[in-house]
Formats: sequence, C-alpha cells, structure tokens
Amino acid sequence: MHAIHRTLLIPITVFVAVCLWLAPTSTIAQNLWREAKIGMPLEAIREQFPGATPPLRPTKLRDGSQEALRLSGVSVEDHTFDAMFFFKNKKLVQINLELQEKGTAVFGLQTSRGIRSAFESKYGPPDDEQDYKGPTGPALLQLVSWRSGRTLITLSYATAAGKLQLLNIAYRLVPGGRKDDI
Repeated sequence: MHAIHRTLLIPITVFVAVCLWLAPTSTIAQNLWREAKIGMPLEAIREQFPGATPPLRPTKLRDGSQEALRLSGVSVEDHTFDAMFFFKNKKLVQINLELQEKGTAVFGLQTSRGIRSAFESKYGPPDDEQDYKGPTGPALLQLVSWRSGRTLITLSYATAAGKLQLLNIAYRLVPGGRKDDI
C-alpha cells in the first residue's frame, strides 16, 4: 500500500509544480483600465485602442516612465478625458485619464464628487484619502485612492485661485512589498 501511495504522490507533486511554474503571475495579467494589462507592449495597446496616437508633447513621470500613446475623447461620467499610456522598458506601467474640460473650482469639485461617487459604487469606500491646502490662499489638492486587485486607482483634484487646475485618474500597479498586496 505504501508503494502505491508513493507511486501516485510523485507524479501528482510533479504535475502541481509544473502547473505553478507555467501559471502566469498576477502582476503580468493585472488589468489596469478597460482590459489594458500591466506589462503589455506598445503594439498590443495600439491594437486594443486603435485611436491612440503618439502625443505631440509626451509626459514623463518621476519613475522614468514615458507617455507613448494618447487616446482623446474618453468619456467618464459624462465628462471628456484623454487617456495617457505610460511605458517603461517598453511595457505598460500606468494609465492616466486627464480631464479636458476647463472650469471653475466649483465645476471641478462637482466633477470630482461625481466620479468619486461612481468609484465608491464600484470599488467601495476609498482605501486612502489626503487633502492638502495651500499655505497662502485658496488652493487645494485632494487625492483619493481605491484598490481593485493589484491595481491602485487614484483620483486627483487640484484648484488654485478659484480655477480647476487638475482632475485626473491614475491606474497603476499597487507598490509591492506588503503581504496584503497579493
């Protein structure tokens, strides 16, 4: 009986090890936005978003990733955004949606609240929220973040001198290193 048990155990162990070795990691398959996955090459993004074109003035992020494609006219909660696709080492690392409409601080606040409400319906309450007020006047920066799997979604809203300065949504991989990120 012991010999039969060992005879079955070895092939099962080898099978499980091979399956784990062949299985893709969650980082590679992690969705960022609209089926765009972390690590996708530029050509795959072009195929998935045929209207995306190289930007006239690409944006570069602090981590060294560079915007290589931009898709105009993306609708989020009845507002128009540009989707900006950032690559590092020829792989997709982040997508930003930047509001293209201009307006007052009140317009920005109302828009931000509408998007926040939609995200709370989809992802639940925010995982993090930070407000920064300007030291010398009516300036405000608000960052609100949610996690969906290993994707970190951050809604950023900034005003100064009564005008909307920035409203964007960033989709990127949750920074690693913590056990609860898996």
